[in-house]
Amino acid sequence: MEEIFRLDGVIMNFLSKVSDICIISILWLLCCLPMVTIGASTTAAYYTIVKVVRRQTGTLHQEFVKSFKSNFKDSLLTNLIYLVIKGILGVNICLVFQSLETTNSSFALDLLFIYVIFFLLVIGVEIYTYPILSRFVMGRIQLVMFSIMLLFRHFPTTLLFITLFILSVVIMIVFPVGVIFMPGFCLYFYSNFMEKIIRKYMTEEMKKTWDELGKVEKEN
Repeated sequence: MEEIFRLDGVIMNFLSKVSDICIISILWLLCCLPMVTIGASTTAAYYTIVKVVRRQTGTLHQEFVKSFKSNFKDSLLTNLIYLVIKGILGVNICLVFQSLETTNSSFALDLLFIYVIFFLLVIGVEIYTYPILSRFVMGRIQLVMFSIMLLFRHFPTTLLFITLFILSVVIMIVFPVGVIFMPGFCLYFYSNFMEKIIRKYMTEEMKKTWDELGKVEKEN
């Protein structure tokens, strides 16, 4: 029993991970308040989840800030593009939905369905974009195209990601206090599948460097 509650025991390790995830969630929230920095904040949060929580290396605050700064420029424009597209789709969804109050047109229903599907697909692309940005160096257009490719190539996983995203949003709306932990737990869940996907597209040299870096950091 004493071994369980030791600093390196199962329970203490679990509590340490939970607290790290909550801190990452709070950092994510603070850094994405201007909206335009959601991309940089999400990239930093995912990177920190993988490196600090999963691989148990590095210092939480330092890794978050380092990733936020290094990916800020690339994520800013990409996030603005996503925000504009989602804004346009969101306005159209609201307009079509309001039109259903006065008309019961099947065309309006079909249009609403199409807009919602495209809105969810954009979210799906975003879900892949920021983890990719945290690991690879590529141009913005290449980043978006690569994310779209992953969305369709791993579509069953994409559906799981989108479902979890919607569930997380619902939880945070119903229970606002959920914002303290849901973003981090959501990214932690994503990382279980995302890391396997990302690894498929890493060169052997990248895999070797990534694995060796983890071993060195753990030893230090």
